[in-house]
Amino acid sequence: MKRWIVTGVVAWAAVVAGLALYSHFHGRPTAREQTTIAEALPTVDGALGRIYSALDPASSVAVLGGYRRTEVSCRVTSAREGTRFARDLTVYVKKSSEGATLDRVKAALPAAYKASVVHSGGTDLLSADAGNFVAVRGGVPEPGQLRFTADTGCRIQDERVTEATPPSQNANRAPVQAVLDTLGKPASEWRTHRLSCPAGGALWTVEAVTSGDGATARATVPASAVVLDEPRVYAYRAGAAGVALRTEHDSLVVSSTAGC
Repeated sequence: MKRWIVTGVVAWAAVVAGLALYSHFHGRPTAREQTTIAEALPTVDGALGRIYSALDPASSVAVLGGYRRTEVSCRVTSAREGTRFARDLTVYVKKSSEGATLDRVKAALPAAYKASVVHSGGTDLLSADAGNFVAVRGGVPEPGQLRFTADTGCRIQDERVTEATPPSQNANRAPVQAVLDTLGKPASEWRTHRLSCPAGGALWTVEAVTSGDGATARATVPASAVVLDEPRVYAYRAGAAGVALRTEHDSLVVSSTAGC
């Protein structure tokens, strides 16, 4: 009798262990603490790619940022330490169209995102759930400017966070180089940000850091192409690309974004 009990217990333990292994390799996580930063980043990129694809290409200029660590140390559980990353997509639009742009994005996002937009007291906010425990937020930090952020939440980081870089550092530089040539100034630094679009292709932002205020370049842009004209930000359309000149500290950053 004891032998049958022992045999049954061993068999049951084997079944439990087998189910645990299957769940580990095939099951979907049921809590954020079961996932890693690396597992969240494709969802982050997918959400921002969908948002970019939802924009009106004729009346908006976007700038994709890189991954940024928003918390160096956070608690995944009481016994496990993690970290947190986010990525931004900044969008320049014509003033007074910020709320309508958020509504446009909301309507284009998948139903599974359960996106919502609140317009209240002069504040416009978008909230969505991209799945895989990634939160998406959109707001209006300044008139004519929207910022969409996809946030991993606190998770275990099991590998280094790196961006997908283009095969050539010269990719998509032409609109930015055209501005530098007009200004007659070289770039002191080049930066490239990229993500894969959910429907195929890639979204690129290429940036050059230089000096000056960009006034010479502004004067060459047709008025019909201008999306936003502010002292610190100037955004316009140049064919398929959106170009932005913005002042950061004592530098001028020229960016070009296209794709998806």
